[in-house]
Amino acid sequence: MAVRAITLSLAALTFAVAPKWTAMLQPTGDSRLSGSAVVEAVAADSTLASIQLSGAKPGSDLAWHIQSGACGGKGQIFGAQSAYPTLKVGPDGKATGSVTLPAALPASGEYSVTVHKSATDMSPAACGGLKAVGGPAPDSTMAPKP
Repeated sequence: MAVRAITLSLAALTFAVAPKWTAMLQPTGDSRLSGSAVVEAVAADSTLASIQLSGAKPGSDLAWHIQSGACGGKGQIFGAQSAYPTLKVGPDGKATGSVTLPAALPASGEYSVTVHKSATDMSPAACGGLKAVGGPAPDSTMAPKP
């Protein structure tokens, strides 16, 4: 009976945190920028965020971040803005980047990824809402109770 209880507790822990979140980034305004982002836990207290973009002005530098809330909102940045490296756009208009943030992967809530027009112009150029994948939808009620 004790083994079964432990197995059930481990199953609850497995599903308490979404294993991965993804976003498809769409252009905003007159931008042609699009791409994708993946956010996943690398440890209990750290999260890896990766981004791939295309359609950017060759040679430009782009700021980006994850924030709470939907695209277009003024949600709180997940981690520190200074932690997100500037994305360097290549001659083909593509850019990639990643950052490991010293924060736990959220188990629930609404989050989005925003890419700005440049490293100095913080107007949005692309955005996408993060969605949990690879398991059940995030739900804080699934977290085990002490």
